[in-house]
Amino acid sequence: MKKKFCIITAALLALSISLTGCNRKLDGTQAVAVMDETSIPLAEVNLLLRYQQAQMETYYGGMMGNNIYQQDLGGDGIIYGETVKTSLMETFQELYILEAEAAEYGVSLSEEEKSAITEAATKFMESNPDEKVRAALTASQQTVERLLTLLTLEDKMKEALWADVDTNVSDQEAAQKKATYLYVSKSGTETDADGNAIPLTGEELEALKEKAQGILDEAKKSKDLSGAAQAQEMTTSTVTYDDDTAMFPDEVRAEADKLSEGEYTGLVETDKAFYIVQMDSMMDRNATDAKKESIVQERKDAMFAEKYEALKGNHTFEIRDSVLAQMTFEQTITLKIEE
Repeated sequence: MKKKFCIITAALLALSISLTGCNRKLDGTQAVAVMDETSIPLAEVNLLLRYQQAQMETYYGGMMGNNIYQQDLGGDGIIYGETVKTSLMETFQELYILEAEAAEYGVSLSEEEKSAITEAATKFMESNPDEKVRAALTASQQTVERLLTLLTLEDKMKEALWADVDTNVSDQEAAQKKATYLYVSKSGTETDADGNAIPLTGEELEALKEKAQGILDEAKKSKDLSGAAQAQEMTTSTVTYDDDTAMFPDEVRAEADKLSEGEYTGLVETDKAFYIVQMDSMMDRNATDAKKESIVQERKDAMFAEKYEALKGNHTFEIRDSVLAQMTFEQTITLKIEE
């Protein structure tokens, strides 16, 4: 929880906004949704929306063009910003439900966490004195503190709901093999006038096959597939995988699965390439440990989803569509993370 909170807090502290274009002025006190009898102010939703928008515009604007939130990225006639708004309302439903249920799980904020939130919000407001920026974000000391409070409680509630998750994962369950392989494409490097690859002739393919076989023969002698390939100006790749990973074509995978540590396949030919696989390890330690973490996280996600669905049944949630519609995307917002 502390790690995520620190990341969010640090990002907010360093949030420097550049505005292009104009959005309508929002009354952040309006209720954009109501959970049970608790109103959710538009200011909170808009602040998180604009923070996410600034991230997207900053990191992907160069590749996808200006104002990503006004683009129809899905090709369904709906601009991306509207899709984000829908997702964001689900997020706020979760935030408010988890806050409402926190006492049942003995979850609350410590004085240290409250102080950190207040300090973060104060520094954010001091770092963004421009009233136009504050208006675009519907940012105030109270709103920033409230958003950070909700996000912190969310993390603490997830920890509480994960309490019964089995975190024991055996090496056998998570085992990841490590292999080095050479991929020799059958596609020619030359192209015709239309830019299409010119197929290799039969003689060229035979020469390529002999070259790959020579690399395999040398690798078996030197016990170094990468070095043998490099000597022929080719490059190998290293992968970690398990039975559920679609790493190689079926015919290559069948041969790789026969290997023990240190062994090589023969030269395996497919429609598109020649392959050589060397089994480096039947259980790579780093990859296996990473897989264990992934398995535990999958268990946590499944348990949270199950318990959260049960908690949702305890509450009503109504979105005020007319208020939600007031958040528009004529304005481009960019973010700067200062080191």
